[in-house]
Amino acid sequence: MWQDWVIMMVQIVFAISLLPTILHPTQKPTFLTAIMTVACICLMALVYATLTLWFATIMALVNGLLWAILGFQRYRLNQKAN
Repeated sequence: MWQDWVIMMVQIVFAISLLPTILHPTQKPTFLTAIMTVACICLMALVYATLTLWFATIMALVNGLLWAILGFQRYRLNQKAN
């Protein structure tokens, strides 16, 4: 389906846009923001999978993983601050 490709391409752009934030040493979103985003993206991946949009599912999981990395980085920064 063409929708699978379009959703996948948009999510690739989202993933690329997260890379500068992941690579920056201190500028991270709040921990709660990252965790809520991971949960919502994983729910979207489940929906894509039920619609057999496999490429969109894979990219949603990649984006969820990238947000989880941001959440972990924020958690570590918070621990260092305390």
